[in-house]
Amino acid sequence: MTTGSDERPAATLPLPNGLAYAVTALYVASALALLGSIAWSGASWGDALTAHQLHNVDLAAVLGVVILRRQPGHVIGWLLVAVGAFEWPLLLSRAYHFLDLPGGAAVEDRLSGLFVPATACLLIGIPQLFPDGRLLSRRWRPLAAFGLLASAYLTVLFLVVPPDLQLGDQPWPIELGFPLIGVTALASLVPAFLRFRRSRGGERQQFKWVIYGLAFSGVLLAVGSAQISDVGESLSNSVLTLVAQGIIPIAFAVAVLRYRLYDIDVVINKTVVFVALAAFITAVYAGIVVGLGRLLPIDSGDLGLSIAATAVVAVAFEPVRARVQHAANRLVYGRRATPYEALAAMTAHLGRAADPDTALAEAARLLAEGTGAARAAVWVARDGRLEPVGTAGGPGAGSVPLDGSALPRLPGADLVAPVHDEGRLVGALSLAKRPGEGVSTADRKLVGELAGQARLLLTNTRLRTRLRERLDELRASRRRLLAAQDGARHTLERDLHDGAQQEVVACKIRIGLARTIAAREGATELAERLERTAVVADRVVDTLRDVARGIYPPLLEAEGLGAALRAQTRRADLAVTVLDRGTGRASREIESTAYFCALEALQNTARHSGAAHAHVELDGGDATLTLTATDDGAGFDPDRTPRGDGLTTMLDRADAAGGTLAVESRPGHGTTITLVLPTAG
Repeated sequence: MTTGSDERPAATLPLPNGLAYAVTALYVASALALLGSIAWSGASWGDALTAHQLHNVDLAAVLGVVILRRQPGHVIGWLLVAVGAFEWPLLLSRAYHFLDLPGGAAVEDRLSGLFVPATACLLIGIPQLFPDGRLLSRRWRPLAAFGLLASAYLTVLFLVVPPDLQLGDQPWPIELGFPLIGVTALASLVPAFLRFRRSRGGERQQFKWVIYGLAFSGVLLAVGSAQISDVGESLSNSVLTLVAQGIIPIAFAVAVLRYRLYDIDVVINKTVVFVALAAFITAVYAGIVVGLGRLLPIDSGDLGLSIAATAVVAVAFEPVRARVQHAANRLVYGRRATPYEALAAMTAHLGRAADPDTALAEAARLLAEGTGAARAAVWVARDGRLEPVGTAGGPGAGSVPLDGSALPRLPGADLVAPVHDEGRLVGALSLAKRPGEGVSTADRKLVGELAGQARLLLTNTRLRTRLRERLDELRASRRRLLAAQDGARHTLERDLHDGAQQEVVACKIRIGLARTIAAREGATELAERLERTAVVADRVVDTLRDVARGIYPPLLEAEGLGAALRAQTRRADLAVTVLDRGTGRASREIESTAYFCALEALQNTARHSGAAHAHVELDGGDATLTLTATDDGAGFDPDRTPRGDGLTTMLDRADAAGGTLAVESRPGHGTTITLVLPTAG
């Protein structure tokens, strides 16, 4: 399976990975020292959390090293390592403070400002440089420089004027620095938003991961803020804040390294469903237990209320889950079908499809709906080329030459999945996403599954095409044979007319001269014999003419089908009427086919039906020639009567000329033979 890609390489910094390893080692050691000092001092972990002592314990530096190991020099990786570089002295100072060593509080206060550059790396630097380590354009350099200066300004102030971490008591220069950082962080979202709007392909998937991480962190922070007590922040609030803080670098790292492996659409879908169901259960439980407990004279801790709430949740859970899942599918996938729906529809369609051409077009439509693609196509390999046989969402591209069994690059395709049968390339599925959308893991998986299901369809299409080609070859061969037979008839007719017939006529003339001489010389008996011989010669001439006309009538070529049939039917053994409704002239092949089929039908009528009268009607229209031969004979049952040589010959002639021949008959009701031949093309 191949994908198109328009991603440019990420910017890099010429710094050794060893520096990142050293910084990360210091960070991990400082974090472990802080945890050890808290345990050594006997302090409460809850108190440490609510006092923000464990904040800045995250995985930023570790994740930065992971990125740099995979992509050396990556700017995003170095920014995450920089977070750890600023945080490890802060963590070490907190550990020093927990051990009650001399000057511990002063050291921690002096170094507390290091959280500012660490936060600036996450909230100012990475948004402006994500995902490739470059600014969106040069005009955003002033914003980057301003963010650098603002973070440096506030950090220096913290080092020079140590605060007591109570916002209302901070000196005004520090209070001025916080809005500067906040405004710069918000402004940094503008180039990130513009880059997201312009992104497509893998870059769009990377942004989805970051947006998901930020949104999830925001939800955790909102939930934590709602649990603030009257005396201060609760333990749960601190835990949620710590988790939310750690999710952000994880989202950036996944976006850089593993966005192709984990399908963000599936993650968002499942998260929406989980959060919605959790909210539903919480709302039902709170509404019944708390609400009814307050409205009715029932203790909210009553077991009956809990049982009632559980029963309501159990009854309503599945309908709510189905509705929530449907809403999540529409949110994530839009109006297109989910991958499961596309696979199910493809399986059902292949099971009931009768026309391969319609089935291929439907397969392309299902492929487009299941992936949300702007265009989708189904290709089949034949005659050394890959040809589009089913398209959806736009006009199909032209065929592409094949180089052995290798899959060629298809124009305009973002994803191409080959379809093989016993090791041979039989076709492919391709899709082109809309501008700004990339090929996701779910798209690749779905296209691969659909390619497996389409294998039988494409194989049958190739076999059907080969069969059609063989039938065309067979029809052309039969047409050539009949043309050769008609040519031989025409040649034989000409040879009889110009050869044997003329010789007999010459003999008849000589006999007439001899009879005249014999009569003049008084050889009466000889003259009578010569007279009888002349009569025989006349019959021979007539017979040769009849034979020649039966082989190929000159009148057919000279005056057309109607005149030739009238001339021939005058010698028939039964009464025949010919009605020509103005058919005009057709090609020699069509006229000869109609002529000999009509003669064969009349011969069969005379030999087998016992008819007294037959009627031949010619009609032209809609680029066809229709010949109808009807008799009043005994008729027969076509289903029980074996097909004779005459009818077989007519069917062969009709098929070779691209026409159809139908026989209608019933015992005692005569027979009607209808021949329809194309006259156009």
